[in-house]
Amino acid sequence: MSKGKFKVAVIGVGNMGKNHVRTYAEISEVEIVGVADTNAEIGKEISAMYKVPQYSDYREMVERTQPNFVSVCVPTTLHHDVAKYCLEHNVNVLLEKPIAYTLEEGKELLFLAKKNNLHLMVGHIERFNPAVRRVKEMLDRGELGQLTAIMARRVGGFPPQIKDANIAVDLAIHDIDIVNYILGRLPANVAVHKKRNHAERREDSVEFFLQYDGTSAYIQANWITPVKIRKLNITGSEGYLEMDYVNQQIEFYKSRYEKLRIETSDYSDFILRFSEPDRVVIAVAKKEPLREEILCFLNDLREGKRSDSTFALDALRIALTPSKT
Repeated sequence: MSKGKFKVAVIGVGNMGKNHVRTYAEISEVEIVGVADTNAEIGKEISAMYKVPQYSDYREMVERTQPNFVSVCVPTTLHHDVAKYCLEHNVNVLLEKPIAYTLEEGKELLFLAKKNNLHLMVGHIERFNPAVRRVKEMLDRGELGQLTAIMARRVGGFPPQIKDANIAVDLAIHDIDIVNYILGRLPANVAVHKKRNHAERREDSVEFFLQYDGTSAYIQANWITPVKIRKLNITGSEGYLEMDYVNQQIEFYKSRYEKLRIETSDYSDFILRFSEPDRVVIAVAKKEPLREEILCFLNDLREGKRSDSTFALDALRIALTPSKT
């Protein structure tokens, strides 16, 4: 890739796409050459705000502007077709999660990127949350000891802009991917319960139970809770941790205990006598995950690296696991 400015175009400038445009406008090494959206009113608003060309047809925009890469921020059902077109026209792609609507579509996108030697990065944004990165460092160093249980809660009200994905694929997939990421492996067993509470055609609440060779994970996500919660709790043999995704805050409770043997005439075992734990608030340098994600993508382009987005397909596979009643 040349040392000049990267030419980027953004396809879909609704709820998430407008944040991509804002972020690119703040990065000096990027030139926004166009935005495309089928909603002319939204497209005009973003075009006027950032003084960039507007298109109603993303294919026309790609052909005219010849960008180095695109951000694809369209509804999930359109991920495959839009990203496929770009990959077939020699354009690198930063694709909002999930990778696609079906596994087959996701597999084809990964194949096309590899075949055409292009960079396809699926934007699982929580991977770039500095609090998540810090938690992974702590786990990798063994600060919590042997991990026993992980619980993730991602709940809140119904988002009106989501019209084509259910709760598992749109929301729970974040935490599915994060648990895979911080543990560095995939679950051996998956059980799931999905339910339609207020929606007629899509599940709006889900619970996943994942087993990872000695560590279990419970993931709860819904669109029916009147308060927004985005938290991750981890229990290990040497402590307990609470992380808030939104506030990027970590509280760590280091276990303090004495190991005692108990014996009777026919029984012998060890018990732990706990004292007050050491509570530590872990300092995290707060950063915007989307900006960190985009900077990582740009760095990969600059260095000619092609990241492996197979993890996104793994997360989608788990999210699509059918509910057993």
